[in-house]
Amino acid sequence: MASRVICSNLGSSPHRNSAGSVKITPLATELDVPLLIHLAEDQSEVDLILEREGMRPVSYAESLGILDDRVLAAHMIHPDADEIEILAGRGVGVAHCPESNMKIGAGIAPVPAMLAAGIGVGLGTDGSASNNNLSLWDEIDTAAKLHKVNAGDPTAI
Repeated sequence: MASRVICSNLGSSPHRNSAGSVKITPLATELDVPLLIHLAEDQSEVDLILEREGMRPVSYAESLGILDDRVLAAHMIHPDADEIEILAGRGVGVAHCPESNMKIGAGIAPVPAMLAAGIGVGLGTDGSASNNNLSLWDEIDTAAKLHKVNAGDPTAI
Protein backbone atom coordinates (compact mmCIF):
# COMPACT_ATOMS: atom_id res chain seq x y z
CA MET A 1 0.00 0.00 0.00
CA ALA A 2 2.87 2.42 0.70
CA SER A 3 3.96 2.26 -2.96
CA ARG A 4 0.49 3.41 -4.03
CA VAL A 5 0.77 6.44 -1.78
CA ILE A 6 4.23 7.28 -3.15
CA CYS A 7 3.04 6.77 -6.74
CA SER A 8 -0.06 8.86 -6.10
CA ASN A 9 2.13 11.71 -4.95
CA LEU A 10 4.75 11.41 -7.67
CA GLY A 11 2.80 10.21 -10.69
CA SER A 12 4.37 8.38 -13.60
CA SER A 13 6.68 9.83 -16.21
CA PRO A 14 7.72 8.27 -19.50
CA HIS A 15 9.85 10.75 -21.44
CA ARG A 16 8.26 10.83 -24.90
CA ASN A 17 5.90 8.97 -27.21
CA SER A 18 7.21 5.44 -26.84
CA ALA A 19 6.37 1.89 -25.98
CA GLY A 20 6.98 2.92 -22.36
CA SER A 21 4.15 5.44 -22.62
CA VAL A 22 1.74 2.74 -23.76
CA LYS A 23 2.85 0.37 -20.99
CA ILE A 24 2.76 2.91 -18.17
CA THR A 25 -0.64 4.43 -19.03
CA PRO A 26 -2.73 1.51 -17.71
CA LEU A 27 -0.63 1.49 -14.53
CA ALA A 28 -1.21 5.22 -14.02
CA THR A 29 -4.94 4.63 -14.54
CA GLU A 30 -5.00 1.68 -12.14
CA LEU A 31 -3.15 3.61 -9.45
CA ASP A 32 -5.10 6.81 -10.15
CA VAL A 33 -1.95 8.91 -10.60
CA PRO A 34 -1.06 11.58 -13.14
CA LEU A 35 1.00 10.79 -16.22
CA LEU A 36 3.68 13.30 -17.23
CA ILE A 37 5.06 13.01 -20.76
CA HIS A 38 7.37 15.28 -22.74
CA LEU A 39 5.49 15.94 -25.96
CA ALA A 40 6.13 18.04 -29.09
CA GLU A 41 9.24 19.26 -27.29
CA ASP A 42 11.48 19.94 -30.28
CA GLN A 43 11.32 19.93 -34.05
CA SER A 44 13.45 16.79 -34.30
CA GLU A 45 10.79 14.88 -32.34
CA VAL A 46 8.09 16.13 -34.70
CA ASP A 47 10.18 15.18 -37.74
CA LEU A 48 11.05 11.74 -36.37
CA ILE A 49 7.48 10.80 -35.51
CA LEU A 50 6.21 12.14 -38.83
CA GLU A 51 8.79 10.03 -40.66
CA ARG A 52 8.35 6.91 -38.55
CA GLU A 53 4.59 6.97 -37.89
CA GLY A 54 3.18 9.27 -40.57
CA MET A 55 1.61 11.61 -38.03
CA ARG A 56 2.56 14.39 -35.63
CA PRO A 57 3.40 13.72 -31.94
CA VAL A 58 0.04 14.57 -30.37
CA SER A 59 -1.87 12.70 -33.06
CA TYR A 60 0.42 9.72 -32.53
CA ALA A 61 -0.07 9.84 -28.75
CA GLU A 62 -3.83 10.01 -29.41
CA SER A 63 -3.59 6.94 -31.66
CA LEU A 64 -1.84 5.07 -28.83
CA GLY A 65 -4.74 5.88 -26.50
CA ILE A 66 -2.59 7.63 -23.91
CA LEU A 67 -4.22 11.08 -23.83
CA ASP A 68 -6.79 11.90 -21.19
CA ASP A 69 -7.36 14.29 -18.31
CA ARG A 70 -4.74 12.47 -16.23
CA VAL A 71 -1.97 13.52 -18.66
CA LEU A 72 0.30 16.51 -18.21
CA ALA A 73 2.25 17.23 -21.40
CA ALA A 74 5.57 18.95 -20.75
CA HIS A 75 6.80 21.58 -23.22
CA MET A 76 4.29 21.38 -26.12
CA ILE A 77 6.41 23.76 -28.19
CA HIS A 78 5.43 22.45 -31.61
CA PRO A 79 1.75 21.47 -31.69
CA ASP A 80 -0.31 22.48 -34.70
CA ALA A 81 -3.92 23.72 -34.49
CA ASP A 82 -5.36 20.20 -34.86
CA GLU A 83 -3.16 18.92 -32.05
CA ILE A 84 -4.22 21.78 -29.79
CA GLU A 85 -7.84 20.74 -30.42
CA ILE A 86 -7.02 17.13 -29.52
CA LEU A 87 -5.38 18.22 -26.25
CA ALA A 88 -8.34 20.44 -25.35
CA GLY A 89 -10.86 17.74 -26.23
CA ARG A 90 -9.08 15.15 -24.10
CA GLY A 91 -8.58 17.47 -21.12
CA VAL A 92 -4.78 17.19 -21.29
CA GLY A 93 -2.87 19.79 -19.25
CA VAL A 94 0.38 21.41 -20.34
CA ALA A 95 3.50 22.24 -18.32
CA HIS A 96 5.08 25.28 -19.99
CA CYS A 97 8.86 25.46 -19.37
CA PRO A 98 9.92 28.72 -21.05
CA GLU A 99 13.44 29.06 -19.62
CA SER A 100 14.33 25.48 -20.50
CA ASN A 101 12.85 25.88 -23.97
CA MET A 102 14.87 29.05 -24.51
CA LYS A 103 18.12 27.59 -23.14
CA ILE A 104 18.04 24.66 -25.54
CA GLY A 105 16.74 26.81 -28.42
CA ALA A 106 13.69 24.61 -28.91
CA GLY A 107 11.20 27.39 -29.62
CA ILE A 108 8.27 29.16 -28.02
CA ALA A 109 5.20 27.18 -27.02
CA PRO A 110 1.92 28.58 -28.39
CA VAL A 111 0.58 29.25 -24.91
CA PRO A 112 -1.95 31.94 -25.93
CA ALA A 113 -3.48 29.55 -28.49
CA MET A 114 -3.58 26.73 -25.94
CA LEU A 115 -5.24 28.97 -23.35
CA ALA A 116 -7.76 30.18 -25.95
CA ALA A 117 -8.61 26.52 -26.66
CA GLY A 118 -9.32 25.95 -22.97
CA ILE A 119 -6.23 23.92 -22.16
CA GLY A 120 -4.99 24.20 -18.59
CA VAL A 121 -1.43 25.52 -18.78
CA GLY A 122 0.87 25.60 -15.78
CA LEU A 123 4.55 26.33 -15.41
CA GLY A 124 7.47 24.00 -14.98
CA THR A 125 11.24 24.28 -14.85
CA ASP A 126 12.14 20.99 -16.57
CA GLY A 127 15.46 19.87 -15.08
CA SER A 128 18.78 21.38 -14.13
CA ALA A 129 20.45 20.09 -17.32
CA SER A 130 18.25 22.38 -19.40
CA ASN A 131 17.68 25.26 -16.99
CA ASN A 132 20.10 27.37 -14.99
CA ASN A 133 17.85 27.25 -11.94
CA LEU A 134 14.63 25.63 -10.83
CA SER A 135 12.82 28.80 -9.76
CA LEU A 136 9.14 28.97 -10.58
CA TRP A 137 9.27 32.71 -9.78
CA ASP A 138 11.72 33.13 -12.66
CA GLU A 139 9.48 31.02 -14.91
CA ILE A 140 6.48 33.26 -14.11
CA ASP A 141 8.44 36.36 -15.03
CA THR A 142 9.95 34.83 -18.16
CA ALA A 143 6.67 33.36 -19.42
CA ALA A 144 4.84 36.68 -19.13
CA LYS A 145 7.56 38.67 -20.87
CA LEU A 146 8.29 36.04 -23.53
CA HIS A 147 4.69 35.87 -24.75
CA LYS A 148 4.24 39.64 -24.67
CA VAL A 149 7.29 40.22 -26.87
CA ASN A 150 6.51 37.24 -29.12
CA ALA A 151 2.96 38.53 -29.74
CA GLY A 152 3.94 42.20 -29.81
CA ASP A 153 1.11 42.68 -27.31
CA PRO A 154 1.60 43.85 -23.72
CA THR A 155 -1.69 42.18 -22.74
CA ALA A 156 -0.70 38.70 -23.96
CA ILE A 157 -0.97 36.21 -21.07
